[in-house]
Amino acid sequence: MTDRWFAVLNPKSAGGRAARDRNHIARRLGEAGVDFELVVSSHAGHSLALAQEAASRGYRKFVAIGGDGTLNEVLNGALASGAADARDVVLAAIPVGRGNDWARGHRIPRRYAVAAGLIADGSAVAHDVGAVENFTDNGRALRHFLNVAGAGFDAYVVSLVQGNRWGAFSYLAALPAGFASYVSPELSISANGETSTANVFVVFAAIGKYCGGGMLIAPESKCDDGLLDIVIVENISKWELLLNIRRLFDGRIAGYKKARCLRAASIEVAAPVPVASEADGELLATTPLKISVLPQGIQVVIPAAGNVG
Repeated sequence: MTDRWFAVLNPKSAGGRAARDRNHIARRLGEAGVDFELVVSSHAGHSLALAQEAASRGYRKFVAIGGDGTLNEVLNGALASGAADARDVVLAAIPVGRGNDWARGHRIPRRYAVAAGLIADGSAVAHDVGAVENFTDNGRALRHFLNVAGAGFDAYVVSLVQGNRWGAFSYLAALPAGFASYVSPELSISANGETSTANVFVVFAAIGKYCGGGMLIAPESKCDDGLLDIVIVENISKWELLLNIRRLFDGRIAGYKKARCLRAASIEVAAPVPVASEADGELLATTPLKISVLPQGIQVVIPAAGNVG
C-alpha cells in the first residue's frame, strides 16, 4: 500500500479548462508538498477505471480534479476494487467543473493553491456514502454516490444533456425544455416502513445539500449521520413549478405545500412504467431501485468549518 495520492483529471471539465490548467494544478499540488501521481481520463467512465486500477495497486488516497461527475467516477472506482475496507479510502477534490455541488456544500475552495494546501494538510473526516441499486432483467446494478441521487424530473433533465460539454449550464439551460415535455410519473415510494403511491414530479435522496448546479434542496442535511434527506415533490403544473422554482435554489423547498421531506436510512422507488434515475448527475438505470447509506463509509478532505455537513 502506498501513501501517495492518485489524482485523476477530467480534461473536459468546465469546457476544457481542466485540460488547459493541468500543468498549473500539478504545480500547485507539488508546491503544497503533495506526493502524487497524476493521470488524465480520456472518455466517460475512464476515471472510474483509472481509480479502480490504482486501488488494486495499493492506492488509498484519491484526488478528483473536475466536477461532480469526475468525483463520482473516482469514488466508484476507489470502492470497486474491493482491495480494502471502504473506510480506509480518502477522497479529495479540486473543483474545476461548473456544477461542483458537493464541493459547494462543503465550501471547498476553487483556487487551486488553496485546494492543494487543504489536501497537503491531510486532515480527513468520515463521510456517508450512498448506494443506488437498480434492478433490471439483466440483474442488479450498483452505483455509489457522495452527494445526491434521485428519480423523476432531475434524471430526465440529465438525460437531455448527456454529452453536452457545458456542464451545469447545460442542466440549467435544459430546464425549460424539461418543463415543457416532462410528465410526472406514478411512483411508489417506501421509506421508514410506509409506502405511498402518487404521481411525483421528483424524488431526491440527499447526503449533500446542493444539486443541479446550485439548487439548495437539503439545507439541513448532515454528511455523517447515516441518513438520507428525502425530498418528494408531488405532481405540479408547469406554471406552478415556474412560480415556485426559486424554492429549489434558496432552501425553502421544505415549506412548499406540495413537497414532503423526511429522513430515512433507505428508500425504495418503483413504477409501473420505468422511470430514469441518477446519482451525482450521472444517469443510471431505471426503476425499480433502492437507495441506501453506508454510514461514515469513506474519509474525505474538507475545510474544518464544513466538517459536518
